[in-house]
Amino acid sequence: MSNKIPNGITRQHIVEAIRDLDRGVDHPFRESTGYDVLFEGRRYPPKAVVGLAVGKLTGRPLGPSDFSGGIKSRCVQVLKAADFTIVSKGDTRRYPDEVSEEDVHVEGAVKRVTVNSYERNDEARARAIDHYGLRCQVCDFDFKSTYGALGEGFIHVHHTVPLSQIGKSYVVDPIADLRPVCPNCHAMLHKRMPSYTVEELRALVSEAAAGGSSPPPG
Repeated sequence: MSNKIPNGITRQHIVEAIRDLDRGVDHPFRESTGYDVLFEGRRYPPKAVVGLAVGKLTGRPLGPSDFSGGIKSRCVQVLKAADFTIVSKGDTRRYPDEVSEEDVHVEGAVKRVTVNSYERNDEARARAIDHYGLRCQVCDFDFKSTYGALGEGFIHVHHTVPLSQIGKSYVVDPIADLRPVCPNCHAMLHKRMPSYTVEELRALVSEAAAGGSSPPPG
């Protein structure tokens, strides 16, 4: 496939293209299959965004056959160079223990009581993954390496500051406050209150692998 993406595309061109998509402008691109662009909490198909952004630069938007997509393509490189976050289709999915509320179930009672509710910031989650990668920060497990395409983009994200201990207006620092971890390690981090740190659990995993048997701290 040819690559007709020109130099000179700016962040403003891309933002204007996204605004066109929000307005429902006609374009020939299909929905993305593997990756999306995150902007203001919403997801957009990268090829459509770049194709329309070229039109903002040159006056003539590109079509689907004018350039290729994919995580290693020039299309994605242009978006990343303009400081946009690229996520796989699985990156911002809600997983069972990543719900946005804590529920209390009283034994013998039918009613469910919702205690707290905190909004999860999908872009913060994606930026943490972009920084740390998709390998578990405790045990180094990588879902794609084991499951192939089925596991691509799959990972949990652990909040180092429990959501139950922070206010609703708390601004999450994706690098300091979030860590990608596999579901098993995520569960083990929460085996204690307050939860283990990633470093503590990593040390326990290393000790267990070496044949150690001392009880976990705390």
